[in-house]
Amino acid sequence: MKKLQLLILIFLLSISVCEAQKKIKREGMYSAYLYSVEGPEDYNLDSVNSVCEDPIIKIDWDYAYSQIGFELTNKSDQTIKILWDDAAYISMSNESGRVFHKGVKYIDRENSQPPTSIYKNTTLSDLISPTANTRYVSGQYGGWVSSPLIPVPQGAFSNKIEYREDLLDKTMKVVLPIKIGDEVHEYIFSFKTEFVEKRNKKSSDDLYR
Repeated sequence: MKKLQLLILIFLLSISVCEAQKKIKREGMYSAYLYSVEGPEDYNLDSVNSVCEDPIIKIDWDYAYSQIGFELTNKSDQTIKILWDDAAYISMSNESGRVFHKGVKYIDRENSQPPTSIYKNTTLSDLISPTANTRYVSGQYGGWVSSPLIPVPQGAFSNKIEYREDLLDKTMKVVLPIKIGDEVHEYIFSFKTEFVEKRNKKSSDDLYR
């Protein structure tokens, strides 16, 4: 009888452990929004739309899984330059590293990158990605792969993703030095992580914060 009770207890404990180890999944996706900026003294911040504007630039950010896209408008009357070799990405674990941007080949991502010029009253569409997050995988189905900035992989055939509260409200940063004339303005854009739930509608694109 005691052996039977012991077996039942072990069985119940194993069920409890399995249940505890199950990953909670939700329909939606992880994202990040701009919530603070360091550098300019006089700027306007729209955290809802991840837009920052000062007398020199207007920049609109868009989180995209393994990279962060942006549109940068030069509001000044001079050509400005993004100094890519001095730019950086600071991860959620506060690790700083180099970045590469659109047009740079994966194999060249660690090499020196020339500045990008943005002429007055024009807009640049670009993106940044940490060099450390991209690697080459060998084998029949290998190739270049990029890890997500928020370390939870998105399923290829499901709208559901692992939900982890420990990944929410974390900070990641982009350091973007911009040169105008002989002066370099170092902008530090800070982003806060969030989980964007999917609405209970037919459209898979109908998401809200």
